[in-house]
Amino acid sequence: MSFSPLTTLNLEFRGRTVAVPRDDCSSHEGIIAAARRNFQPLKDVPIDDIVFMAAIPGYPLTDEVKLSKEIWPMVNTVILAVTITLKSELQTSKERCSPCSESTLLSTQSSPSKPARVFPKGSDDVTNEGQKEKKGKLSDVVQTIKDIFSSRNRPAPDPLEIREAGLLRKKISHLRGIIRIKIACIILSRRSKRMPKPALKKPVIYLYPPFSLQNVTVELLLTSSWQFSAVYPPPQTTIPYGERPTAQCLTWAVAAEPDGTLVDKTSGTEVSYLFWEACPSPKPVTPDSSRASTPIEDIKAFDPSRPSVNPADSVLLPIGKVAGYLDAALKALALHTEARTSFITYWLPDLLKHENVALRFLPQASYERSVQMRVSPTPDVVTRVFMLFRGVAAGDLGLWRQAAVRAAAEDGATFWAQVVGVDAVRASDGGLFRVLEWGGMEVV
Repeated sequence: MSFSPLTTLNLEFRGRTVAVPRDDCSSHEGIIAAARRNFQPLKDVPIDDIVFMAAIPGYPLTDEVKLSKEIWPMVNTVILAVTITLKSELQTSKERCSPCSESTLLSTQSSPSKPARVFPKGSDDVTNEGQKEKKGKLSDVVQTIKDIFSSRNRPAPDPLEIREAGLLRKKISHLRGIIRIKIACIILSRRSKRMPKPALKKPVIYLYPPFSLQNVTVELLLTSSWQFSAVYPPPQTTIPYGERPTAQCLTWAVAAEPDGTLVDKTSGTEVSYLFWEACPSPKPVTPDSSRASTPIEDIKAFDPSRPSVNPADSVLLPIGKVAGYLDAALKALALHTEARTSFITYWLPDLLKHENVALRFLPQASYERSVQMRVSPTPDVVTRVFMLFRGVAAGDLGLWRQAAVRAAAEDGATFWAQVVGVDAVRASDGGLFRVLEWGGMEVV
């Protein structure tokens, strides 16, 4: 029997390592239970005294960091090994100022306005190997930080970002390598707060009645996670829904022809489809800590403020194969030639920014719970296709082996019809009233 690295999780405690089923550790309570089952000394240790540490792929911090209870559900699917220690032992250790301390940037309770100490207090500070590091030139330190970002395919910080992180001071003493990494973390954390929020891009809605329909209404209802950012043609209504001021709905009234031509009843504009875009609501939304272990298991309501693409629910492709793969997948999802062409050409410029792309299509049930669509008269078939994608750095390809294998499988493109929930035969039947929508989002 063979095992994928993502089906097991290595737990290490006091020099002993045990591989446990990853599914048993999907929650913080689960990993606590697994640790106590496999390590006798932990059975009577209070939960608050057990500390989990790990290296997290995708972050510039290369050493292990403490994993808070809140962060564990967000990273448990990509971590390969976890080191277990006791808080009481950490407090008596001489390494209390290491990156694994309470001030780690990865703890969701830490304050970004009070970063961990950047400079050592004296000349006795040492590197992880216990060797004193010679004083370095400021230019060398800056270059080290830039190299960290380059290795992660992130834009290098400019001098202003480095200065704001506390590096460019008049007096520089023994600057340890690990401290340089922490500075890079501070820059990345501050930069992420300035990054634009991901937006749902170009969902377009096609209507194909079997005969001319003079009065068709299409209503979209967003949960409080969304707010409309662009709509065409102008809808009849765009109003707050119920008592939730951040929730919105809109209604179009159109005449529809069998060839897909639509005439907006309000403006008289003739269009091929109805267009809308939305951005995540500025109000914070409580995260859903559950994660899918396979693409088809993700039936939770989609949260646009926290889109996720991970090795367990996606496929990984080199950029040269993405367009061909998308054409095959979209054909299996019942998109006609024009829709497939529009989809690929719309997203291609963003996809080409990456050498490797991980992508997934959301189950319709998950998407529908976030963006409800009501059409009257009721259509016979509704097909809603929504893609999430992200770039994957070359250095992280090993962690995405499961997604790469899935893409190379015999049904590597066609299996998405089952994941999304598409009846391709009915969706292509010209004798039925069919509705088709496609859209997507880049996970940044």
